[in-house]
This record gives sequence, C-alpha cells and structure tokens, in this order.
Amino acid sequence: MSGRPTPIGFPDGTDTVDIEHEIAEIAGSLNVLNSRLVEVTERALAHGEWIGHGIHSPAQWLAWQAGLSLHRAKEIVQVAQQRASFPLVIDAFDRGELAIDQVHVVVTRAPAWADQRVLHFTKNATVAQLRRAIRDERFEGDPDEPDPQPTGEDRERLSTSTTDDGRWRINGELDLDRGNIIDNALSEARDSLFERGHTDATWADALVEIAQRSLDTVPSDSRRERFKTWVHLDANTGDTTLTAGWRIPISVRDRVLCDGQIQPVWEREGVPFSVGRTQRIVPDRTRRIVELRDRGCRVPGCTADRFVEIHHIIHWLNGGPTDTWNLVCLCPKHHRMHHQGRLGITGNADDEHGLTFTDWKGRAIGSNGQPSLPTGPPPKPDQPYQHPCGERLDLNWVGLG
Repeated sequence: MSGRPTPIGFPDGTDTVDIEHEIAEIAGSLNVLNSRLVEVTERALAHGEWIGHGIHSPAQWLAWQAGLSLHRAKEIVQVAQQRASFPLVIDAFDRGELAIDQVHVVVTRAPAWADQRVLHFTKNATVAQLRRAIRDERFEGDPDEPDPQPTGEDRERLSTSTTDDGRWRINGELDLDRGNIIDNALSEARDSLFERGHTDATWADALVEIAQRSLDTVPSDSRRERFKTWVHLDANTGDTTLTAGWRIPISVRDRVLCDGQIQPVWEREGVPFSVGRTQRIVPDRTRRIVELRDRGCRVPGCTADRFVEIHHIIHWLNGGPTDTWNLVCLCPKHHRMHHQGRLGITGNADDEHGLTFTDWKGRAIGSNGQPSLPTGPPPKPDQPYQHPCGERLDLNWVGLG
C-alpha cells in the first residue's frame, strides 16, 4: 500500500505496520458483527423472544445466550433500544465504521435530535473524548459516571466529578480503618463549626472545612496560588467555567464573584496576550488560559486532566516564545517522553487540530484507531457457539478444580 510507514521489524519476523493493519481489519469485522448482534437483539426485544423461565431481563438473557458479562449485555440492549432513534450513527455502525463503545456513548448520553450533529465527531473521537464532548454540550446523561469496576475488600477508590446540573460529586470506598480516620476528622470539623456558632453545620460543611484548613496551611505563596479555585468569566457572554471546563450555574457564579479576586486577561481578536521572549517561566494567568484551552494532556489518547505541566513546543533555548500557540499541556509521563526523544510535538497549539504528535520513529500518532471496513464475510467458527446451560451454580458440586 502506498504511503504506508516503513515497517519496524521484531525478532519473530513481524512488524508494527502489519500488526496495526491486522488489528484495523479485525476491528472492522468486530464492529459489523456487533452491529448485527444489536440488530438481532432489537428483533428479540420487539417480538419478546427473550422472555423465558428464570429470565428476569433482556440483558440477563443476552448475557446467557452470548456468554457476555451482564454489564456488556446491558450496553448492547441499551443500544438496541435506541437503534431506531439514531439512523445515521447506526448506519455507520452497520458499515463497521464505529465501535460498540462509541455508539453506546452516543445513544445513551446524547439526544436523538443530535444524530447528524455528532456523527462526524464520533468517527474521530475516543470514548473518553466522546463523553467529555457530550458533557460539555450539556446533553442528557452523566458522562463522568465511572464504569462499573470489580470491587473487593482490599480495593480502595476515590473519584470526583460534576453532574450535568453543575453540582460537584464525590464517590469512594476505603478500608474500614482508613475510612474511620476520615469519619473522625469530619466529626471534629463539624463540632468545631458548631462551637463557632454554625449550629446547622452539615457533613458537607465539615468536608469543606477540612479542605479549607489544608489549603490555609500551605506555606509557600506560589504553591498556594497554584491550588486556588479559578473561575473563568467571559465578559461578553457571561458564561462561567472552571479551568477543567465545567460550567457553573449563574447562582453559584454570582455568589463567588461577590467575594473574589478578579484578574483580567486581555485579548486581541480572541487570542490572549502573550509574553513572547520576555519571560521563560509561564505566568500564572497564561498558565490558566492554556489549561482552560487544553483541559488536560493534549497527547492523543491520554485522559490525564489533572496535575498537567506546561511545555514550550519550540524550546525556550531554541528561541521559542512564551506565547499560547507555543504552549501545550502535557501530563508528567508524556512530558518526560518528549524530553527523552520518544515523543515529538510540532504545530500551533491555539489551533484545535494544529498539533502533530510523532513517536520515536517519527510516525504520526493518530487521534484514534481507524478500523478497516470489511470487504467480505468474517471467518466462521468451527462450530456454532454453545451458550452456558443457565442452571444454578452450586459450588459444593461444581468448581474450577
């Protein structure tokens, strides 16, 4: 094929180009087969074919018939239920152009009227990017809801997110002894608020009190400045967002602006003023503009959106200015890779599609995988899949040996 990169050989005789081409072909076939599974599931829902003894839901039936996890079966059923509402997205899915995970995000989080509007972006976006984009468009659904994870007594997790109506949410699970430390800290903070006259203090007030105490003890002014909450207010439209891009309601905006510091960022034709070669260290206000623009690491496929570092695309020592077009957010891992010569970055960061990322061999890194559309029927299995019997599992008699 003309235009294909030079293969990189491995000891076993394979090369990365052939492997990537093979994966693309497989992905296209998988997409077509998954679309067929969705279409068959839609027919089963319409005619009640899933109803049977001991079957509680279509997802349970599909998980049994196809040997899927219940979570995956639920996603397929959800796509099947919305199949008729998104004809353009489903048509691309039927041709093998979209993966089941991409389609599921669209049909469960975007309204049906946005079918044509989201189609092109869906073809070129990762699942994480789709969730973020639909969230920012304020479509229905919660793209920040974490996917179900296997839980266990030794598993600890903590996550924060925002809801579609501009509320902040925290969710977590810790070991009992460590969780008890947090309980005690919350109780102490709430009691302290009560003694100071806040007789109606809630547990939420107590959590904010603990966080505020932590920030108040930061000794360095520069470090304290870094962890302030910055609200970006568009003077023309009145839209208000946090640096991560989350919109905040008007009522919250008005309350915050009653008692806060206002630092204007001057723009010329929509582009913030930069400092050129006058400064090597990125000023705080310029940093906040770059973080708001990038909303996380710009490397394709990277989902890191916190604790990013600002990088000069053209290095300062090579004459690169401290201007927004020459500044990009990178996570610490990709920042190290760049300075180790394993990641190339060129282009104009102010342009949404203006950056080119390359690997250590100089090959361009695409924004996402591009499945090859199948040109014939997929390989057939030696025999039809035999689904589990569906009987009750009694570990006293049946196990893994």
